[in-house]
Amino acid sequence: MSKQAKKKPAPKKGAKATAQSRDVRLSQHPRAQRQIRAVRSWGALAGCVLAGYLSWHSGAPFVDSALRAVLWGVIAYVAVWAVAQQVWRHLAVAEINAVEKELLSRLQAERAAGEHAEAPTEIVGGA
Repeated sequence: MSKQAKKKPAPKKGAKATAQSRDVRLSQHPRAQRQIRAVRSWGALAGCVLAGYLSWHSGAPFVDSALRAVLWGVIAYVAVWAVAQQVWRHLAVAEINAVEKELLSRLQAERAAGEHAEAPTEIVGGA
């Protein structure tokens, strides 16, 4: 074994890129996470109950009804999750655009107020 000092592993490119990225990430949006989780669970529950109810009342045996309910619950879970992700992506981008627009209008108002304050005032009937 050589006596050379071991090199420290280089940081991963992904970790550095995500820290400096300006992308919108729903994983970092607490309200989006909470609502997507809630919608996902309610969608799965609704799909499961609806499929089980319809299957049972159509005359299918209990095992078939239960299997259909579970399968449709999983399908509804994934479908509702995908829809919720898309909806929240649009909402997050809209929130960012609204905040950006508000900040730009404030900045323009401050600049306008600053220009009026810095403008020299003329003395009328001066001495």
